[in-house]
Amino acid sequence: MTPARLSGPPITRLPVSTRHVDVQLDKRHHTLAVTIGPFHVPQSPEMMGDMMMMRRNDETLEGAFAWPVTGRFHGVKLEVIDSAGHPLPRRLLHHTYMVNFDRRQLVDAVAERPFSFGEETEDISTPAALGLPMQAGMRLGIVIMWDNLTGHDVDGAYIRYTFELNRHRRPAPQDMLPFLVDVNGVYGGPDGFEVPPGGIVLAKQFTVAASGHLVAASGHLHDHAVMMRLEDVASGHILARVRARRDSVGHTLAVERPIFALWNRGPHLKAGRPYRLVVVYDNPTRDTLINAMGLMAGLYVPDRLRDWPTVDPQNADYRKDMEGYAGVDSVLATLGSKVAASVTRP
Repeated sequence: MTPARLSGPPITRLPVSTRHVDVQLDKRHHTLAVTIGPFHVPQSPEMMGDMMMMRRNDETLEGAFAWPVTGRFHGVKLEVIDSAGHPLPRRLLHHTYMVNFDRRQLVDAVAERPFSFGEETEDISTPAALGLPMQAGMRLGIVIMWDNLTGHDVDGAYIRYTFELNRHRRPAPQDMLPFLVDVNGVYGGPDGFEVPPGGIVLAKQFTVAASGHLVAASGHLHDHAVMMRLEDVASGHILARVRARRDSVGHTLAVERPIFALWNRGPHLKAGRPYRLVVVYDNPTRDTLINAMGLMAGLYVPDRLRDWPTVDPQNADYRKDMEGYAGVDSVLATLGSKVAASVTRP
């Protein structure tokens, strides 16, 4: 079934904000902390009607920085804090992610998203035998969408991302890279869709650009989501399934995070072979739910890292993706000269 795309006026492309981004490399504890802020987070507006509707603010590229050191990381911790470092509710966030403008994704020819957090996402951690490779100087942007349901404005909020860096070891950690498929991805446009009364099943067929093993999976789902699964189109076999954990009224509390590599190397995907992402939503209400989403995200170990596709700045999807962040070209062009001054080594 073809998903209904949201109608309305064209999206207003917001400029890159001027939030301060602080980068601290701690070699002793093998961590890299990236803090951005401060933010004034207004209360999200109430939505009318009996249905459960998503409250959604604008998202924008809030800042950018250059990755300071060549190596790997195997975990990311997310904190919402105040100016003194005290914790604030994670529910202030709808989602946040980073964009690596210097490496493309496995499925789509757009900039890599090394990780993402929804309000239901737990901190990310993998065994140190795996690591996501990074090169010093890679340019990363920070995207944030707030969803303040606290009942009052919050002033002076910061977000801190703490990366667990891989230690030097023999043998070297195995390279892993992000796996991401959006069932309704529209580069340069909204990826939300509507869920009519009774529910909906959406599907997207795709191929991967490099063969490898999917070693873990999770994703981002909204309220009333049931599950999503990855299928082999030719055989019909289900390769991965991720369920939403919901409360009694359908609120999505968490999304499963199966780690296939605990039992074997995980399902093997072949370059060029067709696969399908299926996303299932229930809707027991009489109203149409809006702004639903369905993204499967995971960790992927390529058979050969050299087979990973390179960024093509002239690719139409890559350009549309970049155009979603007005002013990003000028910001990214300045990062190389600023990185030395922005990194603190305690």
